[in-house]
Parts: sequence; C-alpha cells; structure tokens
Amino acid sequence: MLEITNKSLRLHTRFKTRHIITSTLLSLVSHLCIATDDVMLQGFYWDVPVDEKNKNGIWWDHLAEQAPILEKAGFSSIWIPPPSKGNWGIIDMGYGVYDHYDLGRYLQKGSIETRFGSQAELTNMIGKLQQHNIHVYADVVLNHIYSNEQDSEINPAVKAYALGKAHQHQYVAYPSNEISWQLKDVQGRVFIKIQGYGSTMPWQHNLTSRGYTLSITDAKNSVTSNAIHREQEPNDGHFSAIRPGSNAFSGLNTTIRGQIFDQTDIDEYWLDVPEKQSLYLSLSAKQGDPSSQLGWTDAPQTNGFLPIEVWQQSTPNSPAINITHSNLFAYTNTRIAPPQREADGNYPNSDDGWRYHDFHPVDGDDWLGEMGNDEVITNTKFFGNDTNTFSPRVQQKLIDWGKWLKTEHNFDGFRLDFVRGFQPEFAAKWVNNLPKHNGKQPFVVAEYWGGDSSIKSWVDAVKIAGADVDAFDFPLKSVLTQMTNQNQNFDMRALNHAGLVRNDRGHQLPGTSVVTFVENHDTGKEHDKWVSKDHKLAYAYILSHEGKPTVFYSHYYGVKQYDYHDPNKTITAPAGLKQDINKLMFARNTYMDGGLAVLSQIGAPYGDAQHVYVARRFGKRQKQGAIVVLNNHDTQRKGLWVTTHATGFSNLAGQTLVNAFDSDDIVTIYEDGRGYFSAPSRDYTIYVPQGDLQTYPEN
Repeated sequence: MLEITNKSLRLHTRFKTRHIITSTLLSLVSHLCIATDDVMLQGFYWDVPVDEKNKNGIWWDHLAEQAPILEKAGFSSIWIPPPSKGNWGIIDMGYGVYDHYDLGRYLQKGSIETRFGSQAELTNMIGKLQQHNIHVYADVVLNHIYSNEQDSEINPAVKAYALGKAHQHQYVAYPSNEISWQLKDVQGRVFIKIQGYGSTMPWQHNLTSRGYTLSITDAKNSVTSNAIHREQEPNDGHFSAIRPGSNAFSGLNTTIRGQIFDQTDIDEYWLDVPEKQSLYLSLSAKQGDPSSQLGWTDAPQTNGFLPIEVWQQSTPNSPAINITHSNLFAYTNTRIAPPQREADGNYPNSDDGWRYHDFHPVDGDDWLGEMGNDEVITNTKFFGNDTNTFSPRVQQKLIDWGKWLKTEHNFDGFRLDFVRGFQPEFAAKWVNNLPKHNGKQPFVVAEYWGGDSSIKSWVDAVKIAGADVDAFDFPLKSVLTQMTNQNQNFDMRALNHAGLVRNDRGHQLPGTSVVTFVENHDTGKEHDKWVSKDHKLAYAYILSHEGKPTVFYSHYYGVKQYDYHDPNKTITAPAGLKQDINKLMFARNTYMDGGLAVLSQIGAPYGDAQHVYVARRFGKRQKQGAIVVLNNHDTQRKGLWVTTHATGFSNLAGQTLVNAFDSDDIVTIYEDGRGYFSAPSRDYTIYVPQGDLQTYPEN
C-alpha cells in the first residue's frame, strides 16, 4: 500500500489541496481491491459444425485447441452449449435435452456422442481451458425435456385437462399433435365427435384459420394413405342415441381434412369396426385451403382439437353407449427412462426417469398459460415437456443433476436457460444447492429475455431467496443494435441510461449482477435482431463499461450467420473485428474497473452530443482509469469538450491523456478539468493518462 501511496503522491504533486490528494488515493485503493479480468466468450453459435454422417461431434475438441489463443487474447471464461444428450441426437444443439446424465457416453437417439463430442472429449476440453485460466460455464436447461414416440405412456392428467377446463376454453390447449388417442377394444359402429378447444384460438368465423386433420389407424398401420379426403357439410355433431349421425369417416388407416367454424361447432364422424380391436386417433391443427396440397399447412397446435365424445353401437339395433371415459385414453411422450447405468457410474439415486406427473399439466385442475410478454410463466408448454418445478420430486432430480455436473465434471459455473419458465424461488434453490468452492457460490447467469423491470424483479426475487444470479442485459442489446444499425440517425444520448446498470427508471442493477452482450446464439439466427454493421461500436461500449461482457463466437471468428427461417439471409462480421475486440479486451484488462461516469451527460458537454458519447471508467490497480469515446457520425471525426471531474475519480487537471493505441493522438486536460475528446467516424477511441500507458502487444 505504501508503494501505491508514494506513486499516487508523485502523480498528483500539481494538486493544490490536501482534499484532492486524499480523495484520489481513496478512489485508487478502493478500486484496486475489486480488480478483475472478466471477459467471457460465448463459445458456440446455432448449428455449430458436426460430422453428422459419421455420428462424430467435433466442437469440444475444437474449443480445447483454442484454449491458449483465448488465454492470450484476455478471455477469463467461456460459456459452452448444453452438454447433455438431446432428443435429436447428433444434430441436437442441446436445448432439446433428453437424458441429463448422458454427456456423450451412451448409444441413445442414434449416436453415442452429442453434437459437440463425447464425454471424454468434454472432460478433456474442460481441463485444457482451465489449465489456461479460463473458467468453463455450462448451459443448463431446467424448464423442459424433449421426447418422442418411443417414450409414450397413458396420460390421465392430459385427458382430464383436455376434456375439462381446457375444453371449456379456460386455458391454453395441450398441443393437438402431441396427444395420441387410443380407442380400446371397440366393435360395431363408432361415433367420434371433434371440437376445437383452448383459450387462445382465433375464432374469426374464418374457416381457413381453423382446420384440422383426423387420422384413424389400427395397431398394424400407423401410417395412413396419401389420398385426400375432406369433411362433408353439414356436419354439426348432432348425433345422439335417438338421432344417429350421417358423416361417414373416410375409412380405417386414412386421414380426413375438416374445419371448425366457432367455439360451439362440433364435427361428428362414424366408422364401422367389424371385429373388436383398438383404434388410434391422431389430430393435428391446420390452416388454409383443405382442397390444396400446398395450401394446407400446419397451424399452431395450441389451436387444439380433441375427441370430445365417443359413442358405440355394438349392433345396428342396439342403443348407443357413451364410451368416452371408459374406452378413450390419451397417450403422451412423457415416459422417459434412462439407459442401464454401469454400477460404477456414480449417478444420483433420483435418476429414475420421468413420468407424466413430472410435467404440466399434472391433473385436470392444472393449467397451461400463454407465453405472454416478459413475465414469469411457470406453466406453459412452449418447449417440449414442461417440467413441474413445484414438485419436490422434480426439484430434487434437477438439483441432484446440478450437483453432479459440478462435482463430477468440474464446471466453474452455469448459464440458466429460459428462467421465465419456472419460479425464481426454485432457481435460487437450485443454485443454493450447488457445491461451493472456498465457501463461494459458483458463477451463475440467467437468460431472462424481457424488459428491465421484469429482469430486475427476477434478480431481486432470487436474491431474497438467498442466491446470487446475474442476468443478461437484453435491454442494452436492443439499444446497441439500434446504435449500430441506424447510422448517424441514432441519438447517442440514448446511451446515457441504456441497459440495466445505468437504468434511470427505477430498475437499476449493479454491474456485478449484469452480463452484457452484443449478439448470442438466439439473436444470431434471426436477421431482424442482428447487429448488421459497425460491430466495433457495440463492443467498444460493453468492453469498456460495467457488467461482465460477452463476446459472440461468430463475431470473434468471423463465422457467417444464417437466418434460421430464411438461410438466404446471411451476414458476416468484419474481418478486423477480432483485432478490435482484442484491443478492447487489453484496454479493459489493463486500465479499467469499477464504476463509470458519462461525461457527455454530466461534464458540461460542448459540441455534438447527438453523435459523440464520452464516458470515464475507474482505474485498475494503480492506474487512473480510461476515457472512452464513441462517434456514430457517418463521415466525420467528431468530438466533445467535457469536464473530466466526477465524484470519486482522480483529478486529471494538467495531465496529458494519450490514445491507448495511437501515441500521436493526445488530449491535454486544462486546469479547470476540461478536455476535447474525439473519435473517427463510426469508430471509438480510448484515452489513458500518459503515465499509465502500456504498449499493446500486437499479435
């Protein structure tokens, strides 16, 4: 501490008051104590390469090879995709999680390896990165589990839900195409009534928006013929024991196309079954013209359809009997069983598979809701099978998995996927049960894709429950995208309070609770969310400001991005962006830490504040910090006169500041603390006190 004090005194001999010297020393000492190198790489993008033909994942090996390069560049951590086996095997990006404990070890879903590699390759990658001082954070999915037909089971909860409150249009429908209906042991003439259900269906009295297909098959023929059969009107579902229906179904092992007019409309079909057997009904929501092969397309499956009633006449003269409750069964793909584990596999006892009561809806009184805007929605079947995180059994299974990932695979932290899908109290419980290192909770960051108030409320709720979880700054991402894409029409004063850290609407979070980013795997596959130009402006902001900054793999390595829905739309980050990011990381890790003041707002700015943003960041170790300048003018170098004084910062009066990457670019600070700071068009500069300058090691 004496060495720091003496150096600080020498730097500030021009100060005229003891008060200035004292405040400077306190500032430098306090920010020395929290100095960290904190830049994270998102170590993947959507659809990273895989050797699909040979069932070989190559990504873990690739990241292991990058370890020394990433350490030299200045990265301190890497966020990797979900490591568990996905429902779509070798091509699954991990978010379709199927078996939590299969990290590329078992022959499941068509391959041993995951899209990214084997468990041994994962272990090797983690070790290599950690040897190079890079923490490894795994993406974890707690909200849902995917499955397919091989995981089918009778689901009385879904039947009760569909025939109960959901049918009464109170709640969102269970997706039509995820229920397989069985008619067990029927014979004679069978009458089936079909109705639309669910609270979110558009009832616009427009037949083209409310179509469906109904297939009826026997046990030997799960595939129907390709012939097109259409419902015939009138088909009003008026069948009763007194008045039989007259709409014959198109035949066993065929599919018919029907349409529903409104919430009360019921379609009714009959089918003769000569011998006792079980039949299988499949319904799928459709839209468009039922007579057109190309115009008849899938619709949202929560525009639900179900067999509301089933009647049977054993003989033509016998009375019809309602067999809906006795002979109709709903099957869902919710029976997920792990493979046989080795005796020495060291897996938790709770790894006993999954059943329908582990997912919403758990019974007829449960509910499924709409996704909404950005509020927490714990019961929504937006992805796969929606885990019932209110169940103590489900909680324990997911908690045990988290412990296993930490202890058996040595992850340094985690990214929680889609935390809007479960209660924050469970998120806190999951985190609080993770093994600690030196008494400290592992790093955890949450994906809450929402607005500032919702994100803050979630982070606060988790904190109240005793856990420390950061959040990605989606509001800042939105502003930075506007800044880069809107050319000079964007008003740079919008940066003054952009994002969560500098929020002035009552939803502020500390920089230690926020992870900033420019692009991620989700926004990177949707062209309307892309940063499409001048990427370095956005990175200059996040790499010089508070929050833990994240660099997107595709930006850093210049990988072409494709729109997931329209592959003809592409973009590639500029070739020079990697060098800019490396320079900015060097500046951050060398000069900057702690708090920040926006001088273009509080520093009595004079000049073109619409195009120029100037901020001052506290210093790292003995250094006095840095001043970052962003200029979004399309053609001209622009600058501002600002006062560099700010609460807690050292006094720069009389000092010379120099561009951290161009020693010929200097700024003299006058005795009143003012200086003129500028940057080239669509570019940035970083100024540091001349005495603090360290040479940037060109690669």
